[in-house]
Amino acid sequence: MRDRPREQGDPTAKRPGGLSPGRPRLVALLVDSVVGALAQPLATSTMAFVVLVVCASALVTTGQAAVAEQQVVARIDGTGARLLTVVDESGSGQIVAAGLSVVGAVDAVEWVLGLGVVTDVRNAAYPTDERAVASRPVYGRLPTDLAIVAGRAPEVGEAVAGRAAAAALHLADGVGSVVAADGTSTVPVVGVVAGTGPLARLDETVLVASEESADAVVRTVYLMARDAADVSTLGAALPDALSAADPAALVVDAPEGTVALQAVVSGDLGASARRTMLLVLGVGLVVVVVTTYSSTSSRRRELGRRRALGATRSALVVAVLTQVAVAGVAGALLGVVAGLVVVHRLSGALPPASFVGGVAGLAVLVAVVGGIVPAVLAARRDPLKILRVP
Repeated sequence: MRDRPREQGDPTAKRPGGLSPGRPRLVALLVDSVVGALAQPLATSTMAFVVLVVCASALVTTGQAAVAEQQVVARIDGTGARLLTVVDESGSGQIVAAGLSVVGAVDAVEWVLGLGVVTDVRNAAYPTDERAVASRPVYGRLPTDLAIVAGRAPEVGEAVAGRAAAAALHLADGVGSVVAADGTSTVPVVGVVAGTGPLARLDETVLVASEESADAVVRTVYLMARDAADVSTLGAALPDALSAADPAALVVDAPEGTVALQAVVSGDLGASARRTMLLVLGVGLVVVVVTTYSSTSSRRRELGRRRALGATRSALVVAVLTQVAVAGVAGALLGVVAGLVVVHRLSGALPPASFVGGVAGLAVLVAVVGGIVPAVLAARRDPLKILRVP
């Protein structure tokens, strides 16, 4: 007897594209799940509100801790946590100015500045004035910690005066010239600088821009590390890295105590913030599980009809989790906005963008993870029991 062709309604027949009944294409399943989430505004908005509360709570609690950590670390860093000082106290070290450019080219170094031997200078316009201030040759570009407050930055052979030195020499406008106390040389002054932090001590000095030649000798080197974590390494390597005749004669002042304090403060605040965030996310996970289970229970007849019509358990799980993810993304976006507004009003600053993005991502992840168990339970229900009419 000839085999009869399979009818169109045969459940074993293959559909176009090689798919069996009950196994929809993933893209179509996702689109249908998104449409289903939008078609159930009450369940979707409830889940979105839960994620909103979780995300906003995490930002308000741990976000303030992140802002406080930023402010404390910046305050500690502002006291000179990254500034190293190398001094040739006896003069026997003989640091060569030409070696400063080599040290400044290291990736871990933000800037390097060298100072030469101290001499006394006076205002050339007042030859009878006996008041003198210290003058030092300077090698390297002036850093931002020595800001120009009048005039301009000096070229080689020109000088700038610190604020106190400019006031003492009647050069407050940064224009004039100074002459060595012994009358051997005159240098034009083209600006006034203001030092901040440890460089504030240079406010009483006239700095003469000098060429980094092999004959120039440096007595003091200031070096700014890019990161406080590099201070210890740079401090140990500097005596040998500098072109000095006797590296053992150099004294390195590295603020390792300040760096350690910065690490301790950052670690303590970070640990406290992480514990708080874990608590908030844990509570949010429980609430998401309860909310998703309630939502799937109220939709058990709809899900049962899908199973009866041939939908696989995995398709139902994907559909439920997609709807949860849609609500989670919407809630996370609204939670970020609400949380940032509250944090800014309370602390006057905002946490880093990476922190905000991480909190939002964790909130969505909590929603999806919390929906797995209810989704699996809903997919494993017997459709005959659900659809049975008493």
